[in-house]
Amino acid sequence: MNFSINCNYFFKTLKSIYSVINPNHHISILTCFILKVKNNMLKIKASDSEISIKTTLKVFSKQKGKAAVPAKLLMDILKHIPEQPLKIKKINFNQIRIISFKGNYDISLLNHELFPKYKKIKRTQVCVLNKKTIINIIDNTFFAVGNDDLRPVINGVCFEIKKNKGIFVATNNNILAKYSINSINTKAEMKFLIPKKTLLVLKTSLNKKTNIIKIKYNKYNTFFIFNNKIVITSLINGEFPNYNKILPLYNKNNKLRIAIKDLKNSIKRIILFSNKIDKKINFSLSKNKSIIYAANKDSSNKGYEELVCQYFGDNLEISFKYNDLIEVLYNLKCEEIEMKLQERYSPALIRPISSLETENILRLIVPLS
Repeated sequence: MNFSINCNYFFKTLKSIYSVINPNHHISILTCFILKVKNNMLKIKASDSEISIKTTLKVFSKQKGKAAVPAKLLMDILKHIPEQPLKIKKINFNQIRIISFKGNYDISLLNHELFPKYKKIKRTQVCVLNKKTIINIIDNTFFAVGNDDLRPVINGVCFEIKKNKGIFVATNNNILAKYSINSINTKAEMKFLIPKKTLLVLKTSLNKKTNIIKIKYNKYNTFFIFNNKIVITSLINGEFPNYNKILPLYNKNNKLRIAIKDLKNSIKRIILFSNKIDKKINFSLSKNKSIIYAANKDSSNKGYEELVCQYFGDNLEISFKYNDLIEVLYNLKCEEIEMKLQERYSPALIRPISSLETENILRLIVPLS
């Protein structure tokens, strides 16, 4: 291995895939970048065993080769070298040398043969999405992903794509987020569960040059291919909860319409008076007057506000946990929302009143008893 590369270019490329690496991973090889040089191309891999990223860049190479380089040490060295061309070469079977204008830096290598290998893509389903759609999927579902070791199927986002329509759902049992689009460029049918970390890694890997993301899926892995990168993820095994059964059917026409900004501001003020343990926010809804209130019996503090809203339906008292309520309102890019209600202990459905014709946003929140 012997190649030349610009220091800043090399550092930025490594930084764009470093998020997948855990420097404290108990498997040493997974704390490394795998560098492979051939025909003036440098291929770089990083993995945590469940997620892998591959990227490729042009270099000037004199000799092909492969090396497993400790990622954190390499990043720290490059970070503190001024902008300049570097030479990187393998000086023996377990060391590489970085040569700068004013210094040499020798790094011990690990055995690159220990790095995990993925099966070649065979019999895959293919779907193409643009960057904006991928970001919208993540933004409209990520907040609702669960974190339950006993039920790993809720620890990710369910991707369900068929007949040019995509449905993306996440739930942590207290809240549920469903994001649907009906303008997907595919004839394939696929359904899989993407882990939470993969979505973070994918979002941070996208850049200004990213336009189209190709998704390839088989029963073992899903591949997100864009620019000069490939993000490969293992899938969550198991059956995602039947969200159509989770979504309640309403036979009562109880609806609250309110400006989302006004509701958020009221919640932030009223939470100051709630019990610090249960963080309960209460709504008393009627056609004549609707209020939001909270009380802390331990300190006798209490507060309420009259909501500027429209309410249609029967009088209703209902309570929610503050954290859950804020989560379902998070990232809704609209001025008004509609909250559809049934009974005191039935989940509430929240939708933006205005949205794009090609998308459908729905959020569900379970009330407190």
